[in-house]
Amino acid sequence: MIRVIAAAAVVALFADDYLLRFLAEILLFGVAVMSLDILIGFGGLMSLGHAALFGGAAYAAAIVARQWGGDLVLMLGTGMATGLVLAAVMGVVVLRSGQLFLLIMTLLLAQMLWEVAFHWRDVTGGADGLRGLPALSLGPWALSGARALFLVAVPLAVVAFLVARSFIAAPIGRALVGTREEPIRMTALGYSLFAVRFRAMMVAGAMAGAAGALLPFVNQYVGPQSVHWTLSATLVIMLVIGGIGSLWGGFIGSAVYLGIQTYLSAYTDRWQLLVGLVFVLTVLLLPNGVAGGVRRWRS
Repeated sequence: MIRVIAAAAVVALFADDYLLRFLAEILLFGVAVMSLDILIGFGGLMSLGHAALFGGAAYAAAIVARQWGGDLVLMLGTGMATGLVLAAVMGVVVLRSGQLFLLIMTLLLAQMLWEVAFHWRDVTGGADGLRGLPALSLGPWALSGARALFLVAVPLAVVAFLVARSFIAAPIGRALVGTREEPIRMTALGYSLFAVRFRAMMVAGAMAGAAGALLPFVNQYVGPQSVHWTLSATLVIMLVIGGIGSLWGGFIGSAVYLGIQTYLSAYTDRWQLLVGLVFVLTVLLLPNGVAGGVRRWRS
């Protein structure tokens, strides 16, 4: 933890504004991927609706900020509350379904939110999205600069990682893994599969919501693509590249994907081809992702 804080301090001192915003975006997406890993990697709950939690919180924070200002505590509270509400709705609807139906239902629910974001132009800006947001602030201090946004994203990522690790290590996290491995036996032992999975969904929703709430202030924009199913698929791709079942692998996956998207797209429109190649090579050569490969190399 000390090494992470020290590295963040060095980066904040010497990196330029563009790199700081890019790193902040990687951290926020990393938190979203890590929250998805709780569902997929530890609960076996495949979801194509996670963008609804992440992007829905981004929309909520942007709308609230335009009305009451960009106070950091208010934004994080709005994002977490939105993530919790959306996760609760999604959990109630889909968690009693089987794997295939769960995948389809999460996709459908996320697309319903996309329809709202795309067509409710008076509130969400429609296809144009929302721009011109007020600066993020904490009391009398403005957090509008790239360095300040990066220094906000770092502790958020650290806290989210600690929360996720504590959840997985707690009895509820062990029970979640049990529902993935031996659902019939867990039911025989008296566990409610729905209750265990619902709690995991709520934790994932709160984490994704907190990260999503800061995304509009890093990009200075939020649009319908933030809640589209393609972003959910992107989060899954990041998770596979980083390593399913490895919480910190989400940050590796987001760094690899966003790095290719940001830097290679300046030279070619076919950057998705390289992403696909990296994805295929990861599945073939590193079935546990980059994080799993690093762990195996270290051992």
